[in-house]
Amino acid sequence: MTDQFLTFNNKKLTYAIHGSGPAVMLIHGYTESKEIWFPMAEILGQKYTVIMPDLPGHGNSEVIENLSMEIMAKLMDVLADKLQLERFSMIGHSMGGYVTACYAALNEHRLNGFGFFHSSARGDTAEGRANRERVMDIIEKDHGDSFINMFVPDLFFEGNRERLADEIKTLQQRALKISKQALIESQKAMAARMGHIDLIADTNLPVLYIIGKQDNKADYNLVLAQAALAKRAFVLSLDDCGHMGYLEKFDDCLAAIEGFLLACFQTNDSMTAFGRR
Repeated sequence: MTDQFLTFNNKKLTYAIHGSGPAVMLIHGYTESKEIWFPMAEILGQKYTVIMPDLPGHGNSEVIENLSMEIMAKLMDVLADKLQLERFSMIGHSMGGYVTACYAALNEHRLNGFGFFHSSARGDTAEGRANRERVMDIIEKDHGDSFINMFVPDLFFEGNRERLADEIKTLQQRALKISKQALIESQKAMAARMGHIDLIADTNLPVLYIIGKQDNKADYNLVLAQAALAKRAFVLSLDDCGHMGYLEKFDDCLAAIEGFLLACFQTNDSMTAFGRR
């Protein structure tokens, strides 16, 4: 899939597009890039136009100083304008879910539905912000190498690490290319983000939650409780899965996303649970 570009405040944002049909924007997480979505896009692209941006400082997109969720949401809106999208769906993994929550809070009228892939609409707790300060100190001291080599494997359920050793290595290699500035800017943006829990309770749009029971980054019970607030919640609860369901439980996650996207273009308001896999 070929890189395409747009410019925002003299900064280059890269993205890829695959397929045709109703549009869905898939937003990657921290230390990732648009490439994480390519295997799913090959299948989803048979029915949908799949749009996959690189967030600032990730992949081939340039770093933006004083980054915030609002700036990243604005970037997604600029991309949607460039592609002349009137309505589309959006799903974000991890940090990408925080961007999704911010975008939905600002531009709900443009969405057919939105989803959280190992993510949520809440802001950081005081403990979470303190932990991000410690992470930024580590990154500042060693350019992030020690942090990346520890952080990436820890995203996976321990029982899946040996099976996915090659995939973990690939993610580490990509993450090590991200600059120290980009890693820190994203940490600051996550620490400062607002919560959007009211949005979840108030929206009439379908809302997807993919949750790993062994996820040590997005607390299973807290996310499940948040999903219960939504009027049209689509919930996939995954056993033996950490924070990386798109690798740990690819088939289940793909099926959940396909079902969710189908609902995004329907008008019924039923509560659906995909169940535990």
